[in-house]
Amino acid sequence: MWRFENPTIVPDLSSIDLTGRFLQEINFSGANLHGAYLTVSELEKATLDGADLRAANLTGADLNEVSAIKTDFSGADLSYATLTFAQLDHANFKGARLAEAILYNTTARHANFEGAHLRETILTGSDLSGANFKEANLLDTITEGAILPMGMPKPTRSKR
Repeated sequence: MWRFENPTIVPDLSSIDLTGRFLQEINFSGANLHGAYLTVSELEKATLDGADLRAANLTGADLNEVSAIKTDFSGADLSYATLTFAQLDHANFKGARLAEAILYNTTARHANFEGAHLRETILTGSDLSGANFKEANLLDTITEGAILPMGMPKPTRSKR
């Protein structure tokens, strides 16, 4: 409600600790959440479009059905996070950690995963067309049924 009444104010929530909070359907679009702690937070159906989540900790967060178009996740930790049916078009994940994250049926067209760590990440059924995976760590990444960008490096398999 506050966002609706104050559309010109950009909330500065940098470094805030919202660990374990229930934030479903919250509107964080354009907000400054740089370095925020959102570990195991419930952000299902939240709007994060254009938000600054650089270096944020989203480990184990529920980001199902989130809209994070043009959101900056560079250097963020999204390990073990779930992002099923999320909208991540043009999002920036440069240098982010997405180890064992679940991006099932997610749309991340033209997203930047340059140098990102996607070890054992599930990308099943996701649309990654036009995404940049330059120098990304794709060890044991699962891509069945995903729409992959031209020239994407093949995920490598560990020698277990």
